[in-house]
Amino acid sequence: MKKKALVIEDDRDLANLFKIVMEMSGFEASTIHDGRQGLEALEGQVLPDVVMLDMHLPIVSGEEIYAMLKKRGEERRVLLCSADVQLVERYRLLGANALTKPAPVDDLQRAVQEIAGG
Repeated sequence: MKKKALVIEDDRDLANLFKIVMEMSGFEASTIHDGRQGLEALEGQVLPDVVMLDMHLPIVSGEEIYAMLKKRGEERRVLLCSADVQLVERYRLLGANALTKPAPVDDLQRAVQEIAGG
């Protein structure tokens, strides 16, 4: 059974690229393009194996979604992504899985494989 990945990214071209990378890495991937839909998809649901989360989303921010998942103890399944280098570093210092966009494909694949457990 394929592992599942959810990409929450408002830039549709980037979301599609991330989805392709996830599929190349063996995941069944889906995309969501705004924070409200992302929050609704994750609240009270069983999480996919990996959630790739943009930090700057419309309506509900990635930071708010991450805080909700952290409160549930699910933050280890999240890969935070942002072009904001300082934000990524701040979250890394807090122990989060975080990458700066644009990230090399092999770095992205390595990160999602580690999160999904191999």
